[in-house]
Amino acid sequence: MIAALTGFMASGKTTFGRAAAERLGWTFVDLDERITEAHGSPAEIFASQGEARFREIESAMLKEALQTTDPTVLALGGGTVLREENRQFIRERAMLIWLDTSFDIILSELGNADRPLLHGRTPAQIRDLYEARRPLYAAAADYVFPITSTDYVQVIIDLASFIKDLDFQHA
Repeated sequence: MIAALTGFMASGKTTFGRAAAERLGWTFVDLDERITEAHGSPAEIFASQGEARFREIESAMLKEALQTTDPTVLALGGGTVLREENRQFIRERAMLIWLDTSFDIILSELGNADRPLLHGRTPAQIRDLYEARRPLYAAAADYVFPITSTDYVQVIIDLASFIKDLDFQHA
């Protein structure tokens, strides 16, 4: 089974996904890390080639990542599910879990992160983007995993348990 994690930037897809995969003994794949290894960082691609080119690369790398047969936790980029073709790839090969992380936690986690979509945006504009994406995440997700606590150890334990339960249901 592939448990694909979606959610807004800084929602914990990589941090919680990596730790949950480790607890489960599963493979962990971070889509942005794969893109960085093959093509440069998302920020570099956005700056030099534009968002459209980044989204093309992201789709190709997603398709490749979804070919695994190993039990895998796959951390998607915050905008991966914006494209219908990506949602279709995910529906065919994975269970999509939305990490529905509260905006206050996200804002505190963003800090000085180098995220192309945040350049020049105020917290109010970031909230607008967050609110605009929520319905898309909700519509695309097979399951919702709410994150409202900063007890990250407990979040990791709960997420691993959640994924394990899904694996049993779909075995």
